[in-house]
This record gives sequence, structure tokens and C-alpha cells, in this order.
Amino acid sequence: MIPATSPYPLPISYQVRKKPQQKPSESQSQPDAVPSPVVNTAIALEYASLRYQGHCPLGMYVTPSDDSLLIWDLVLFVHQGYYADSVLKFQLKFPANYPEKPPSVLFLTDVFHPLIAQQSGEFNLLAKFRPWRPKEHHSFDVLHWIKAAFKKHALDELKEIDCLNKEAFRL
Repeated sequence: MIPATSPYPLPISYQVRKKPQQKPSESQSQPDAVPSPVVNTAIALEYASLRYQGHCPLGMYVTPSDDSLLIWDLVLFVHQGYYADSVLKFQLKFPANYPEKPPSVLFLTDVFHPLIAQQSGEFNLLAKFRPWRPKEHHSFDVLHWIKAAFKKHALDELKEIDCLNKEAFRL
């Protein structure tokens, strides 16, 4: 990756968007919401489980944020399909009541994708996790869905109602 202080500009497809100022939704962690020790432990265990074979998708790198265990910083290297050779930065944000509510996904890299809101970078998990089942769905399931969402077969199976970017869906 090119360091932030590099004199070389990033290609347009890799420009990192500024974090939008938006109202936190129910599924996003709120800055003043303090997670219980049980939630912190659950998130820490899910992070630790990423080292097991098959839990962390190939080409994806994860690290907890310096600010909070409720925020994970991720990079996805896409090698095939419409988005081949893309390097995508995004965040997984866990709500204070995780796993009862799903994490939210915010892409920091501008991506023209049917499941990603063009202005905010929000990724729609509901296309796969409707409803969210706390005992069945985990962060690694979310990560695998995010990676799959950039593959042709997943894009072909999307329904317009699930798309946050209708223009990208119609192409």
C-alpha cells in the first residue's frame, strides 16, 4: 500500500472517502454507548477466531481500530471479476448490543457497487442477513458475504430492493 504521505497520488478508484458526518443508526455503535464486558468479550473472541482456517476470507486483512474494539479496519484485495485489481478499505462497526444487532459496514474507498450507498459508503448487509440471527450469524459470515458481493454470481443474484445504489444495479 502507498503510505498516506506518499508524493504519488492514488488512482481515482482507490481514493479514500472522507468519513461522512451522519446520524448513527440503530445498528451502528454510538460514541457514548458503552458496551458491556460480555459484548467486548464476544467481539474479542470473534476477532481471535479469524485466525482459524476458513474464518477470514483470502485477500482480506483485519485489525481492530486503535480507538475501539467496536471498530475493525479492513482491506480487501479483489483479484477476479468486475472489480479485479481493486484495493478496498472499509470498517466494520459493532453496536453496543452486539450480537443482538448486526455490525454495520462502511466503505472508506469510493466504490460503484449496487450494495454500497454512493454518498455515505454504507454497505447493505440485509441482502444476505435478513433477519439477523445472533446465534447463527457472526462477523466472519459478514466478511465472507462482503467478499462474495464483489463476485459475478452474487451480483447477478441481487434484487433491486436490496440495492442502495440503484444506478449500479441497473448497469
